[in-house]
Amino acid sequence: MVGTDANVEFAAASDLAPTGELADTFSFSNATQLQRDEKEREIIGKIVQWRLPVYNVSERDGFYVIQTKSRPGLVAAFCYVRAVEAIKSYVLSLRENDLVTCKGTIAGSSMRTIQLRPAVLQ
Repeated sequence: MVGTDANVEFAAASDLAPTGELADTFSFSNATQLQRDEKEREIIGKIVQWRLPVYNVSERDGFYVIQTKSRPGLVAAFCYVRAVEAIKSYVLSLRENDLVTCKGTIAGSSMRTIQLRPAVLQ
């Protein structure tokens, strides 16, 4: 069962891209909420590995939350990475527009942004 950080780290990622149909549904689109809800049901539980530009980094409930930028043709994500000392200096070094590779399980969406939880940085 996928659900722990180690399972995510070593699991094969799906070929679901943060571009194309997914971006057309969630990012700067004319899709309705019903259409986004239907797409979300299709993708929940899939493991993805995406390289995306950083927008913001915060800490919440034992996780570093790396929010990535949305732009036309590219969906944004909230990557929930366990806040451990081993990655703290890397996470603290991140700046807006830096590229990060986040691998995680799609847990849903919020504000047209895909939530990857749990996630690991690659």
